[in-house]
Amino acid sequence: MIFRKSIFLLFAVIPTIAAAQAIDLNEYLTTEFPGKVLSVKVSEKKVKIKGLRPAGKNFYLSEVTPWEDLDSEGLKDNPYKLCFRKFRRSVPRKIEKDGVVYDRALSRWAIVKIEKETEPVLCSHARYADEIVPVRSADPMPLTGKKGLGGYRLNKFQDDIDKMDICSVTINIHLNSLLYASERPGTFLREYGGVKYWFDSTKVDYLDRVLKYCTDRCVVTSAITLIDLNSADPDLTPVFRHPDCDGGFYSMPNMTDARGVNAYAAVLDFLADRYSSGEHGRINNWIIHNEVDYGIDWTNMGKQPCEVYMDAYEKSMRLNYNIARQYDQNTWTLGSYTHNWTVGENENGFPVRKMLEDHVMFSNAEGDFKWGVAHHPYPRDLFDPVFWQNDTEATWSKDTKYVTFKNLEVIDEWIRRPEHFYKGETKRLLFLSENGTNSRSYSEEELSNQAAGACWAWKKLSALPGIDAVQWHAWTDNRGEFGLRIGLRRFMDDETDPGGVKPAWEVWKAAGTEKEDEVFAPYLKVIGLNDWSEIFHKVEN
Repeated sequence: MIFRKSIFLLFAVIPTIAAAQAIDLNEYLTTEFPGKVLSVKVSEKKVKIKGLRPAGKNFYLSEVTPWEDLDSEGLKDNPYKLCFRKFRRSVPRKIEKDGVVYDRALSRWAIVKIEKETEPVLCSHARYADEIVPVRSADPMPLTGKKGLGGYRLNKFQDDIDKMDICSVTINIHLNSLLYASERPGTFLREYGGVKYWFDSTKVDYLDRVLKYCTDRCVVTSAITLIDLNSADPDLTPVFRHPDCDGGFYSMPNMTDARGVNAYAAVLDFLADRYSSGEHGRINNWIIHNEVDYGIDWTNMGKQPCEVYMDAYEKSMRLNYNIARQYDQNTWTLGSYTHNWTVGENENGFPVRKMLEDHVMFSNAEGDFKWGVAHHPYPRDLFDPVFWQNDTEATWSKDTKYVTFKNLEVIDEWIRRPEHFYKGETKRLLFLSENGTNSRSYSEEELSNQAAGACWAWKKLSALPGIDAVQWHAWTDNRGEFGLRIGLRRFMDDETDPGGVKPAWEVWKAAGTEKEDEVFAPYLKVIGLNDWSEIFHKVEN
């Protein structure tokens, strides 16, 4: 959720080193190298790399771990001499490295030239694993409809899933709240990478119950993975928290050293393993962190150039995907973004479209993977539900400043372009994973405007083929959301009607059913429409 507090005081000058890294990354992504790593296949015990090196001598295959960069230091790691232009190298999958037993399924592999007394020269893009032998193969669990709920949990209204015919939900998982570096009461041991971690039995039990409840109803569940600024175990706070994090609500994970990568991988491996068989429920998809285009608040790693921030985010998404797909080959990892389509730099953030285009560039350079988009098309002013009048900068141009409920056609058009498809063949998954309209109060007028916005949103997204699902946020009004009342139900502690249904709840219940037109009809007048067809527009160049 976008929350524009007084963060402009944090707007510091980007360090010179980071600025230089941004230039190097941009050059790396746009360079046509003379060599190419063609494939990386990971078996149970080996990593097999194929490629084509340039003509000449002194070429090597170099491993780049998640905590290393594509600089001279990172490229010196584990060089393997390449004797032939067409090469095949096989290396052990796991090695002892920097204090952990490291799984090289998480590495990138690149061709470098190394000569005496000179720094390594990169001669190819670095390629991630194309194939990883599965630990298990989970059955597909397809979406049965577009209607969903955000921030789902178990409470006295949990059967709303059944009442509203909900097909998908999101749940927040605070990764570093789940485990400890030493044994505590009420914990159980799990080892990863040769390091022991103790998981909180009570918190895992709750995840079991909520995920099993959803899975038993064939509800597709997406986990939103968050790194709290402080871990449940203080000893793990510097392990999980990015060293450049200087505030905000959450941190980018610390992937700058082996210990941080191992701890991050350990909790993801535990979740992917436990919630793939169905015994304890399923995590079907992974939404990686929160609103990264507005990272200074929501996924903080300090003030960084977009390219440097994106490189860190790409590493996090890749690590999550390469672990999760070993247990469920149907899974997607989704990037989380606000409604800021082409704006951002002047608001301490990055333009979403640029970040998505950067994802495409990384995939083209380093091998594609199943990444998708978790978009948050809130009204421009989160407090004002009347977006159909007020979102004047949400236009139907490809260059619109914002993509809100008003102009969802823009992101639908982007996701359906073949050049943005997964491996050029499959449309990427697009969820509207956090979005809702507000009621400033519980007055009849405010509740009517909120419900009218829900009607508009459903009519539009249900007709756009690029949008796979929506998870309305929030399910209930939440005292912690800065005064917003964007839920389908009232505050749980409301004095007159705790958790009571709002008109928007009735709209969401009717959406996609035979009662949709009847329930939606009164809200045409609220918006000023004669027919719902009037809300659709063609995307302009």
